[in-house]
Amino acid sequence: MFQPHDASLVPAGPEPPEPSLSSSRIARALSSAIFFAILAGFVALCALASDTHAQSGRVVDHDYVGADRCRACHVDEHTKWMSSAHARAFDVLSPREQQDARCLSCHTTVADDTSAPLVGVQCEACHGPGRYYALDYVMRDAELRSQLLMIEPGEKTCARCHTESSPSLRPFSYPEKREAIRHWNDAPKPKGTRP
Repeated sequence: MFQPHDASLVPAGPEPPEPSLSSSRIARALSSAIFFAILAGFVALCALASDTHAQSGRVVDHDYVGADRCRACHVDEHTKWMSSAHARAFDVLSPREQQDARCLSCHTTVADDTSAPLVGVQCEACHGPGRYYALDYVMRDAELRSQLLMIEPGEKTCARCHTESSPSLRPFSYPEKREAIRHWNDAPKPKGTRP
């Protein structure tokens, strides 16, 4: 079998045809271009949203579930809370105060997240973040609840916000204010029931 080493020894044949731009190739190229343009736009929007979100200082990933989640099982307690000053704590702030971290630390559940589900002084502001203890089987087990960080609030819980420097016409009286927010029954509950 003959194998030429010199290209001049190879007989010249017809030139291969130039590729034609068929309509299917044009459609595929156009589809690819549109896909990548949409993808680039999506990436740009995500970057913009991320920057805006980062500038707002809002916490996105935290362990708070909001009072509406608590209401699913604690209807009476939620109703009492809704008529309390705690539920309206954010609303009494001026627009300037609603941006002030010092005010937000006591007038919201999560100071870095003033979204509607967490606005005001909600259940978790006193009982702790409910992500882990809000599950039904956890709520029925007092030991498990406490291990999963459900707080039984007391005077020290209130004292985080109700201090001598808090703007108030009268000094804070724990026994008096405790009764003002009462949403529980002091009688012991049967084992296996929610608090």
